[in-house]
Amino acid sequence: MNTTTRFRRWSAGSATLVLAAALAACGSDDDAGGDTQAADTSATDSAAADPAEFCEASVDVESAAAAGPPIDETTPPAEAQAAMEEFGAQLTPLLERAQDTAPEEVADDVTTAVDTMKQALTTGDMAPMEGAEFMAADDAIDEYMLAECGYEQIEATGVDYEYEGIPDSVPSGVVAVTFRNEGEELHEIGVVRINDGVDMPLAELAALPPEQSESMVQFTGAAFAHPGASDTVFLRMEPGRYGAVCFVPQGTAHDAEGSGPPHLALGMLAEFQAE
Repeated sequence: MNTTTRFRRWSAGSATLVLAAALAACGSDDDAGGDTQAADTSATDSAAADPAEFCEASVDVESAAAAGPPIDETTPPAEAQAAMEEFGAQLTPLLERAQDTAPEEVADDVTTAVDTMKQALTTGDMAPMEGAEFMAADDAIDEYMLAECGYEQIEATGVDYEYEGIPDSVPSGVVAVTFRNEGEELHEIGVVRINDGVDMPLAELAALPPEQSESMVQFTGAAFAHPGASDTVFLRMEPGRYGAVCFVPQGTAHDAEGSGPPHLALGMLAEFQAE
């Protein structure tokens, strides 16, 4: 398992590092999102929106964004461009559905988030997704979903270098995972589903070469947090074995990737079940 480049999830705090290489490979002036700019981002009749439909639409966005385009910094530019265009074509309708179903209480925040993500897809410019406006909108969306969507909720804490508070089992279905970082470095809780039939313990899986271990797991989603901060991710979890892992390299700061081993190699991993 490694830090495979993935499109950042719905949350601003959840992918400080993961999109830059992908978009750089495509070229910042290229249109990676197809017709994303042509979409109407005007507000709909949010007063009549169905909160349950919005909740499901938002989880769909997270699931699709977590899967991301299958590219990294080694992908040839033409292949990266094609993959980003396909990814943008898949993600844009999900973003628009979330916007169309947004309840009045959170409609403005959803519009801000959707427009910013479309801009990233179209231009390759990450800066707005690190800005205060997007981060505030994302926090408001998470708070609304935690209060109104009725999903199972768990809280996990990251320290240097281990997790605390991860239960042995969680109910299958959509689970809201709120991750708080009480360590001194940037941490994440990256959640992978271990494929059925794979009996190897998580620690042994994590020690394998990436090209071998990645065929044995499926990436589900992640929440990232800087020291003292928290982040929430909403995950669709089928029954099975899961692992929580921190792929962040040791020494990573807000604006620079560290050069040390990934935190999982230092013991920051935990296994649990969805039942």
